Amino acid sequence: MTGQDLSPVLPVDFLRTAMTGCSPNDPVAQLAAQHARTTQPGHEQSALVEALLSGPYAQEASVWLLETAVEAGLGAEGEASGVGRRPALVAAALEHPSCTASLREQTLRRCTSEQLGMLGTPRAGARLAAMVAAELRARGGAPLPMTPQLLQDPTPAQTVLGQGPLHTLVFEAARDTLPTEPDPDKMGEGLDADGMWKQYKQAYDAWSSMWRQVLNRHPQRHRELIAWAADAGAEGLIRDELLGSLPWAVEPALLAELAKAHLDRFSFEVLLARGCRMLRAGSDEQQVLEHFATDLSAVTDDEQTLFHHALRRKSSTLLDMGCHAPITWAQRAAVGTWRHILNPTQAKDGYRPVQWQASAALLTDLATQFAETAARALPYWEPMDRYRGITAREVTWVRDMVLRLPTITENVRAGVGPIVRDAHERLSYRHPGLQPRHDERSGIQESLNTIERVLADPAPATGVERRRTALGAPDEVTVRDLARLQTQALSDYLTRHADNDSLVEKALLSCAASGYRSRDDFDNVLRRHSSPDTVLLRLTERLRTRLGGGPSWREAWTQLVLSRTEADPALVRALPAWSALRARGDYHATAHAAVVTAVREALGGDQEAWDRFAACPATHSGPTAWLRLGDLLDAAATGSPWPKPPGSR
Repeated sequence: MTGQDLSPVLPVDFLRTAMTGCSPNDPVAQLAAQHARTTQPGHEQSALVEALLSGPYAQEASVWLLETAVEAGLGAEGEASGVGRRPALVAAALEHPSCTASLREQTLRRCTSEQLGMLGTPRAGARLAAMVAAELRARGGAPLPMTPQLLQDPTPAQTVLGQGPLHTLVFEAARDTLPTEPDPDKMGEGLDADGMWKQYKQAYDAWSSMWRQVLNRHPQRHRELIAWAADAGAEGLIRDELLGSLPWAVEPALLAELAKAHLDRFSFEVLLARGCRMLRAGSDEQQVLEHFATDLSAVTDDEQTLFHHALRRKSSTLLDMGCHAPITWAQRAAVGTWRHILNPTQAKDGYRPVQWQASAALLTDLATQFAETAARALPYWEPMDRYRGITAREVTWVRDMVLRLPTITENVRAGVGPIVRDAHERLSYRHPGLQPRHDERSGIQESLNTIERVLADPAPATGVERRRTALGAPDEVTVRDLARLQTQALSDYLTRHADNDSLVEKALLSCAASGYRSRDDFDNVLRRHSSPDTVLLRLTERLRTRLGGGPSWREAWTQLVLSRTEADPALVRALPAWSALRARGDYHATAHAAVVTAVREALGGDQEAWDRFAACPATHSGPTAWLRLGDLLDAAATGSPWPKPPGSR
């Protein structure tokens, strides 16, 4: 049987294995080459060609074999997805020592943009990477200004950068031919100023989206892109996208640098506000420039241009915008650039929670730096003269600031107070056109509540979660508020507001409402009261109005009271009857001894009294669940009518 007769019989896996260590003249290699040449294009042909080029024909191969490898890798003419399955085969052919320059050029011209990206990976050799880069630059030509349409129909550079990690030469070629910042002077003809601005804004948003995709796909090149963008007009955008859209993907040292640089810009906002306020107070432009000459010499050329432009504004509204620049910066930063850093546990990449490269300690430190910077804006807040509604961002920055400041100083308290009062006033407007949406209104009210609680109860801890538990003034806090606190947080709050019996009483009741306070926790709270021997009886007698709630709260209160050593008989009699009669003693199957003693002392040996008591109206839930044990015992012993539930008429 000849080799030609054997070729259809031997499976591809056998031929690939048998070629290990073969020379080009080995019969098995020649048989495999013949099989590859005569086999129809498909997986078997691709597998054999790849094995031949990496085995016996690794140093020298015929043109037909290389051409076959290219055809098998690229797929049929016009089949854009072919290289998605065999990019390594095309790369092996193009990087082969026998591959001619013309075959490389022809192959690369045939490749789609997606295929170029798959060939230009970091695994590509220098020669192939250089040729892919050259082809990419030729296709890209002079970069175009960005338009929204280019997100739907991307340029070759956009497509290649979307493929993932790239060889440096290929990455640089794609980067250099990306669309540039939109040109406002080349917006659509025949548009008015508003139409041109709208079109420019849409194009700029598309440019931001393009860069966001690039930065997300190539996190290892963030520093490189920032350095390149300094001369390409995109540095500000890239910095803001990294800090505001993808901070979790930024390596910690770079994130800290970006955050510091952004905070450093706040000083110019203060300078701008001071200059505009001086102008508003009656000084002319030249006087303002002379007064701030030293400060202006320290800012960038762009900032100097902005400063001069702001002083030439003729509109009082535009001038007011300059006067409020620090407030505007803080508002925008809190809901925009800094939103993820300020709320790292809520950050998501699409619908998925993100994994931060930065540590929790670094994020906390950055959030504190933001809060301290934002606090410097407080002196520049002013109520607007005109009648207007309110937006969430006007209070969000204040909430984020007070939650993260290490200390709430009197200056902060004095600066925040007017903002909160103004927000409440505008939130109360009934004019339909000035009312925020229901969901936004709820968010604004929640932010204001948080701010007021922190101002009334500034927790000494710096952690945001500890600050979020600030409850406000003791006379406004509720039993439910205290019940939600962890034990240590409750203790801290009571310590900050010592010698307040009313607060201690609410804390005692919250031990029942929390569902998990221990007897020791209960006793620790009780010791803070000025009359620990009598307060429990007074609270228990008014339990329905002071505690309320369902069966579990009554049972928890009963157990906490009965767990104390030598329970007072009067206190036992004041307990809800149903809960007291079912309270357990030292053993699970036994009734509590103090309750048994109270019942026996009240009913003695009177069988009729025992029968009446067995038919008492106490229940597990509802109004009659609040009937006191002592009141029912007295009625059963004397034969008098059953009492009404406490608190009822």
